[in-house]
Amino acid sequence: MQKEVELLKSLFLEQGFEQKTLKIQGEKVYRVQIGGLRHYKRESGQIYKSLTTFLNAVMPSNRHLDNWKMNMAAELGSREAVDEYVSKTADYGTALHIAVADYCRDNGVDWQQFEQQAFCMLQESGLSAESIEYALPEFIRDFAGLIKFFHDYRVTVLAVEIPVWMEEGVATLIDLVVEMDAKNYDKTPVEKRDRHHAVINLKSGKKGFYESHILQLVGERMMFNQLYAESLGFEIEHVYNFAPADWKEKPAYKIKNQTETIGFDNMVEQFNLFLQIGKASKVLSAPSKKYPVFSGRTEYGANPCDALTMHTYDEFSKLKIEKHHADSKTN
Repeated sequence: MQKEVELLKSLFLEQGFEQKTLKIQGEKVYRVQIGGLRHYKRESGQIYKSLTTFLNAVMPSNRHLDNWKMNMAAELGSREAVDEYVSKTADYGTALHIAVADYCRDNGVDWQQFEQQAFCMLQESGLSAESIEYALPEFIRDFAGLIKFFHDYRVTVLAVEIPVWMEEGVATLIDLVVEMDAKNYDKTPVEKRDRHHAVINLKSGKKGFYESHILQLVGERMMFNQLYAESLGFEIEHVYNFAPADWKEKPAYKIKNQTETIGFDNMVEQFNLFLQIGKASKVLSAPSKKYPVFSGRTEYGANPCDALTMHTYDEFSKLKIEKHHADSKTN
């Protein structure tokens, strides 16, 4: 179940990375969900649309994705059931990110303990007991595939779920920032292998990667470089989509370097065009809806309007954040 207000912190930061980005990491960023609307809000007050919500609003309809949703609706019984399935998939992905962060922090995984740990991660992510029963074996297999990728590409994880944003009004969490081998080398000596920094977006589905997934990487790379490149002394060029694979005898995965695709298809230009569309169509504007807040006491027979104040989304989200702080202090 989504919280109304959540203070966002990276799940894991490599020590050197954290030291170089202390100032940026020090600014509080919140994820606020009110009345079905989800935004990010910085301590400075600016409101941001989530990257996936923004892209869904401005991109043309994807025929393959629409067909998938239609087939899933027929299988599950309704479009509402598809929405619930997508939400559960997001919860599953969150649990996988937590598992990766623990793996980095503990410098490994104890498989005898991992099944119970995985159960707790899925439970805390909001999945029902029925969903966990189905998801747990798959989760363990998917996690094994991910750390097989870490082994094959000699991955050093620098950050897990790191908040990023751009002044145009978009924000997100980057799944992984890493340093890795440029390919899965076999017999090449370690000292002769090319390495690079990269952003990796983890997808829990096994149906392949769509154009929106690539544009998501464009936005993530752009925001990361704007925020962190100067402090870190490097810019990220390479971006990857990762997805678990069905496997029988040994862990497997799908990894796709989308960097060349972005260049060939002029996707940076496309993303910038979508930003202009988002601004012109007010997709990136704060919601115009007003929210009622009642205070004090209304006596029997008295007018409740006397206790009512209407707030803008900005004001209302600020009240929710203040309540979140107050509740955190009492708990």
